[in-house]
Amino acid sequence: MTDILTPPALRVSGLAKHYPGVTALAGIDLEVRPGQVLSLSGANGAGKSTLVKILSGAEQPDTGRIWIDGKEVKLESPHAARQAGIYTIYQEMSLVPTMSVVENIFLDEFARGGLFRRSRIEHQARDLMDRLGVSVDVNDPVGSLPLAKQQLVEIAKALKSQPRVLLLDEPTTTLPPRDVSSLLKLMRELAVSGVGLIFISHRLDEVTEVCDAVDVLRDGRRVAHFDVVPDHHELVKAMIGDRYENSLAAAAVESAEGHLGGMARDEVVLEVRDLTDGRRIAPATFELRRGEVLGITGLLGAGQTELAECLFGIRETTGGTISVDGRPVRVGSPREAIAAGLGLIPEDRKSQGLVLDMSANKNMTLASLKSFARLGVLDHRREVQHGRDQVRELNIKCSSVHQAVGTMSGGNQQKVLLARWLTKNSKVLILVEPTRGVDVAAKEEIYRLIRDYLRAGGAAILVTSEVAEAALCDRVLVFAGGRVVARASHEEILSQQQDLLTHLR
Repeated sequence: MTDILTPPALRVSGLAKHYPGVTALAGIDLEVRPGQVLSLSGANGAGKSTLVKILSGAEQPDTGRIWIDGKEVKLESPHAARQAGIYTIYQEMSLVPTMSVVENIFLDEFARGGLFRRSRIEHQARDLMDRLGVSVDVNDPVGSLPLAKQQLVEIAKALKSQPRVLLLDEPTTTLPPRDVSSLLKLMRELAVSGVGLIFISHRLDEVTEVCDAVDVLRDGRRVAHFDVVPDHHELVKAMIGDRYENSLAAAAVESAEGHLGGMARDEVVLEVRDLTDGRRIAPATFELRRGEVLGITGLLGAGQTELAECLFGIRETTGGTISVDGRPVRVGSPREAIAAGLGLIPEDRKSQGLVLDMSANKNMTLASLKSFARLGVLDHRREVQHGRDQVRELNIKCSSVHQAVGTMSGGNQQKVLLARWLTKNSKVLILVEPTRGVDVAAKEEIYRLIRDYLRAGGAAILVTSEVAEAALCDRVLVFAGGRVVARASHEEILSQQQDLLTHLR
C-alpha cells in the first residue's frame, strides 16, 4: 500500500445531487488511496449509480468538491473525467461491436481524426492485451469475441489512458465464474501497480475476495465505512439498516440453504417434447407441474437462454411440441406465448422487458390492456388503482405509479415486470437471471414474490448461471453445448453441488 502521506488518488467532499422530489446524494465524503480497492456497497436506490455518474462526468453535482492526487478537478463531461484520470467500466459495455479491437481501444484518436501510424497503435494494442493476459488478434471485430474478452478490451481502453482511478460498476454480472476469478485477480494486479479502484458488486463474496475497504451508502448518504471488509451479515445490516433484524434479507445472506419451491402438485401445467431450434438447442424434453419451480442452469452461452426464447416464441423452433394444461399450443411469437398463458422476465429487463420512458403503471398493464377496457376504451382510473394495489402488495418503491420505470432501481424494475405477469394471471413464468444486478434485500423480496406465485398455483422456470440460485429449485436441468447433460432434484443439488459444478466448467 502507498504511504499514508501520499494524497488520495480520489477524494470527494460534500457531494450532493437532488432531482425533483428525490435527494439522490446528500453530502457524500469518501476517498480512495493509490493501490486500494474500495467497495461501494448499498441497496438498490442507495445512490451508487448517481455517484458513479458524477465521478464519470455524466452528471453534475449540485454541491461538493472532487480532488485527484490532491488537485481539485471539475468533471464537466466524460471526456473531462478521463482527462483528469478517472475511467469507468460499466456493466453495459461501450464497445462498438463492428469495429476491431485496436479501433475500439484507440477510438478517441480515430474520432479526433488525427494523423497516426496504424502499425504503432496496433503494437500498443497488442502490448495492452498482453499485459491483461489475453491472446487475441487486435484486428478482429470486437463483437466476435467472447464476453469476457470484450470486458478486457474495455479495461485495455482504460489502461491506455493510464488512469489514476478505475470505477468498475457491476463488471462481473454477465461473466461466468472462471472469468470472474480472472477479473478479480486482474483488479488486484492493477491495485499493486498504484491504481485506485472503486468496485460495485451485489455479490458479497466478490467484495470479500478483492476489496480492502468498504463504504456503504443508504438513502443517498454514506452511513458506514469499514477499513477491513466485514462479514456478510454486518455488511448487509449496514446496507439496509433497522429493517435487517428478523428480516428476509438476513436469511438471504445464506439463501442457498432455502427452497423456492416445495409446493409441486400432481397436475402437469407445461409439457415440452423434443423442442429444438435446429441450431443452438438439441431436442429438449421436460415437464413442469403446478406449484413447481424448475431450474435451468449452465455457463453463459450453454443454450439455456435460447431455450427460454424458444418457449416464449422469440426464437423460431424447427421441431418439438409444447402443451399447456394438456392442450398443444403454438408459440410462434410472444403474442401467442402470452395467449397460451406464458410470461417472461427476460435476461436484459431494460432492452427486452420494459418500456423505460413509460410509467410503472403502464408497464404493469401492458400485457392486459383488454382487462382494463370498457367497450374498447381504456379505464384509466381502474388501471391506476390496480397499479397502486400492485405497488403496495409487491413493495415497489416509487414516487407514484406514474414514475417512469427507467428512473427506478433495478430491483424495483424487476418487481414491475413481475407485476405485469401477475396482472395477466400467467400460468407459467419463465424467469431468466431474475436477480442479476439487484441487492441482497431486493433479491429475497423477488424470491418471496416467486414463492407467493407458486403457492397460488403458478409454475416457474428459473434460468440462472448461479449454482446457489439453482439449488433453490425443486429440480434442475444442467445445460452444456445446447443440450441437457444432467438432471437433479432439490435434495440431490444440495448434497452434490460439487458434481453439479463439474458440469459447468
